[in-house]
Parts: sequence; C-alpha cells; structure tokens
Amino acid sequence: MPSQQGEFILCMKIYAFIFFFILTIQSFSNSNKDLERYFFYLKSLEFDNGNKTANKIQDVNLQIALIQLAEVMYYSGNRQIKPNVLQNQLKDEELDKITKVVRFLTSGYTYLFYDKVKGNAYRSFYDAYNLSIEIGEEFLIKASLLALLKYYNFEIAKNSDAYLPYLNLFKDLAKDTIDEFWVLLYEVIFLSKSLEENIDNAYFQHVGELERYEETLKGNSPLLALLYYEKALMNDIENNDIKAIEYYGKATERAGEIPFLKSVSFFSSIKLAILEMNQNNFSTANEYIEKARVYSNLADSLRSSYYLSLYGSMLYNAQKQHDTAYQLLIDAYEKEFQMDFRRNTLEINRLEVELDTQRKEKQILEEQQKVRANRNWLIAAGITLILGFGIAILLQKNTTKKRLLAEQESQLKQQRVENLLKEQELVSIDAMIEGQEKERQKVANELHDDLGSLMATIKLHFDNSKVNDKDPAMQNAQKLLEEAYQKIRGMAHSKNSGVMSNQGLLPAIKKMASTISETNALKVTVEDFGLGERLENSLELTIFRMVQELVANAIKHAKATKVGIHLTQHEHQLNIIVEDNGSGFDSSKVNKTHNGMGLTTIEKRVEHLEGNFTIDSVLGKGTSILIDIPV
Repeated sequence: MPSQQGEFILCMKIYAFIFFFILTIQSFSNSNKDLERYFFYLKSLEFDNGNKTANKIQDVNLQIALIQLAEVMYYSGNRQIKPNVLQNQLKDEELDKITKVVRFLTSGYTYLFYDKVKGNAYRSFYDAYNLSIEIGEEFLIKASLLALLKYYNFEIAKNSDAYLPYLNLFKDLAKDTIDEFWVLLYEVIFLSKSLEENIDNAYFQHVGELERYEETLKGNSPLLALLYYEKALMNDIENNDIKAIEYYGKATERAGEIPFLKSVSFFSSIKLAILEMNQNNFSTANEYIEKARVYSNLADSLRSSYYLSLYGSMLYNAQKQHDTAYQLLIDAYEKEFQMDFRRNTLEINRLEVELDTQRKEKQILEEQQKVRANRNWLIAAGITLILGFGIAILLQKNTTKKRLLAEQESQLKQQRVENLLKEQELVSIDAMIEGQEKERQKVANELHDDLGSLMATIKLHFDNSKVNDKDPAMQNAQKLLEEAYQKIRGMAHSKNSGVMSNQGLLPAIKKMASTISETNALKVTVEDFGLGERLENSLELTIFRMVQELVANAIKHAKATKVGIHLTQHEHQLNIIVEDNGSGFDSSKVNKTHNGMGLTTIEKRVEHLEGNFTIDSVLGKGTSILIDIPV
C-alpha cells in the first residue's frame, strides 16, 4: 500500500511538471505574438492599438520601452519639449536583447526628431538592425529597416542611392499588405527625390501601382494620408489641377493635426496655395499658407520656415507686392544657406525675382515719366540709390562669405597639420611600445633559456653532491640556491607576461595582481564589471602595459601598501581606475621628459585612443588615475 501511494505521488509530480512546462511555453508564445502584433500596429501607424498591446506584455522593462517607442513615433518631434525617454532605465547589461532593440529604436527616433545632427540617429537605428539580425526575429528586423528608411527620407540628397540596400532587404522580408505598401511608397518617394525635375515613366508606373491600396487599406488608416499625398503630387506634376486639388484636400483631411502626419498637412496646404495662386485666387491661397503655418513641423522647423518664406514670396510677387516678396525670398535664402539645401537653385530664383522687381519698377517709372515729366530726375535718383544700396549689401554679404570661407579653409589646414603631428606622435609611441615588448621578450628568453638553465644545472649538481646534508651551512646554501632559481623563473615569466596568450586582458591583470600580492609588501585588488568579451589584441596589450606601469609607479614612488584596479565596460566605453593609498604627488610637476612608459606617455597614448586621462592626487592621501577609452 505505501508503495502504491509513493507511485501515485510521483505520477502527480510528473503531471504537474508537464503542466507547468506547457504553461511556460504557451506564455512565451503568447508574449511573442503580442510583440509581433505590437510592431504590426506601429508600421500601420496605429499607435493607440500598439499601446494597448504593449500593456499585455508581462516584462515590465520591455513594456515601458514599447510604450516609450510608440510615444516618440506618435509625436514625431512635434512637441516643444524633447522627451527624456531614456531616464530611470536599468543599465543595458540588465536588459534582454529584445528590450535593447526597442531602446535603440527609441533613442534613434529621438535623435532624428530633435537633434540637428542626425548621425546619432543612424547609429542607433543601425545598432537596432544588427541586434535584430542576431535575435533572428523578422518583425524586429523590419522595424529597424523602416527606421533606417525613415532616416534616409529625412536626409536624402539628389541622386543618392544609399537607402537602396535597406529598401531591398525590406522588400525581401515583405509578407503582408502593409509591408508591400511601405516598399512601394518608399520607391515612389525616393524616385521623386532623386529624379527631381526629370520625372520618368518609372515614377508614374509606381504611383499607378500604389493606387490599388486606396481600396485595400481600411477607411480610417493613417497610411491613406500618405497615399493621397503621393497621388496628388503625381496629378500636380501632370498639370491635372482638379485631381491634384482633390487629393491634396483628401490628404489634409485625413492627416489633420495628427502629430506624425503634420508634414502631410503642411506640404498639402503649401501645394494647394500654389495651385490657387496660379488661378489668381490670392485670398484662398493666403488661407492655405496660413494653414501650412499652423501645420509647421516642429521636428524640422527650419525646413518648414524655409518653404513658408519661399512660397510666401511667390504669392506676394504674384500679387505685385514686390517689397514683401523680396524680403521673404531673402529670408528663405538665409534659411536655405543654413540647411545647405539646393543653394544654386535658390540663388537663381532670388535673382529672377530681383530682376522681375526691377523690371516692374522700371515700367512704373516710364509711366510716371509720361504723366509727370518734371519729376523724372527725382525718380531716377531714387531708383539709382535703391539699386546702389542693394548692390552694396550684396557685395558686403559676398565679401563676408568669402572671408568666412577663407577662415574655414585656414582652420582646416591647421587641423590637418595637427592631425598629422598627432599621427606621427602615435607612430612614435607605437614603435616605443613595440620596442619595449621585444626587449621584455628578449630579457625573458635570456633569463629562462640561459641563466635559468645554468641555475637548474647548478642545482642538479648540488643536489647530487655527496656532502653532509645536515650541515646548516649547506642547508642554507641549498635554500638560497632554490630561492635564486625560483626568482629567475619568476622574473622570466613576469617579463613575458601580458595579454599575448589566449587568456586576455582581465586574466593577465589578475595574474599580475596575484603575483605582486604574494610578496605581502603590497596588496593589489582587481574589480571588474561588464568585461564579457575579448578586445582587439593590440588594444588589450596597450591597456595591460598602461595598468602595469601605473602599478609599478605606485610601488616605486608612492610607498603604497594597497593598490586597487577597477575595470568597467559599458556599451562601447571602457573605464579604468588605478588608485593607491600612497604618499601622492603634485600632478602639475609630472616629468614631461621621461621617455619610458611614464604618466605623460600614458596620457598621450590614451589621447590617441580618443579617450580621457585624469589624475587625482592629494599629498599624503594617495593617488587615483582615471582612464576612459572607447572600445
């Protein structure tokens, strides 16, 4: 009976284990489906549904990251205050890989929408893409590729095809209607930007294919705003004003004041203003310009301001308000210069408006001459004065630009000279370190092969000699001989130590610390955090020699009894701290002429590694050396 009861309990335990195992697998599967559904909503621009799905995720860190990503994409920079989306987060080492991908995407979009320099955005998106490849989840890879395409849509220049590999990769992964829509949409956008004024048949063919999604997409889909805008743009190019106005209106109505679609409303209003202006409907055109002003994109306010000034200038010029037109065009020119955007085209437009203004003024002058001949000399003098003043301003601006360019060229030359000097200094330091390593190896080989072998032979003969082994003098001699032999071996291994073996940087430093601590004269401790992978071998060797020299300095000069070595790697940054409890020194009096691996040489080496070197020393209280190196 007891045996049967034991078998029953065992069976129940097995069934319970299987049950909980199935529940765990099902829970993981459901979580993965929720993640895939979340990213489907993001690429569909349905951020509310994305947030609802994110709230179902059990992992709190991942849930917060997903909600922040949806928030940044929803507002797309159209908020006055830059969101500090990465505050109060755990360190990257404590996050799983999927959460890291989401964090990379969030920081990338934040840089894209809020920073003038977009290089950080590209780097974050590229990190997200690489980590997604490592994870192997297609929905993460596609989210990263869409982010990169968004970046190129922000920054693309004429005839640039840098976006093409990412678009082709996304096309290969496309599986559903939304994926296919984005592929076709970006093909249309990049074709129109690269071809500019010479639109060919490929553009019209792609827009024609895009039209089929007008029936496929849901009636309330935000993607329709993008589709309507591209259709309006195509009709605009074909001079089909009626259809263009219809679809620009549809795009504006669908986009409204939704933050991530404000650019659609902005450009649709601008285009409608131009179409109304061409039909001499100036009042309606002005209304559209004011609507565009309301829809200005805070994420790219300089570009929005540029278009408002440029097309506002065209509108005032058409209404024969030439002074206002001229001022707006000058304002547009200055903003264009800041953007470094189509500089030559804008200069031509500016000169054309100037010449047109002057021609109108000349016609007015001729009419006034017929009516009031006695005032001809006053009008002529006034026009001459205005023209002269305008030319003087242009000449002054031209001179200022030339001077600035000359100064920039001079600074670039100086920077090139400084870089060359730094490169030469780096080569010199590398040669010095290489020489030191060869010398260490040579001394180690001589100690081990020559003197070590000789001592081993002497020890062998001494051990085999027929002498009184109880004689205290002979015992002391034998003990001293053994001690000398071990010291020679230790010196050989010490000189040959480093990171050249398969052990790596951290084991080498720990071995060095252990060897020094065995003397009991100095205790060396090593604390590390985040050093999970090997660095490049030459970098490991350089770091080891720097740490070795800093410890040697503490032994030789500081009279310390304790030395602490702290190594911390966080993302792409390695932090090294070597501190002792010695006598300290005045860092301003460091010997600059010492030609060994001294503090000055270490500082230069760190500088060439694009790192930071800091000395914190107080007389009588010890020294701390802080080194930060990008890895």
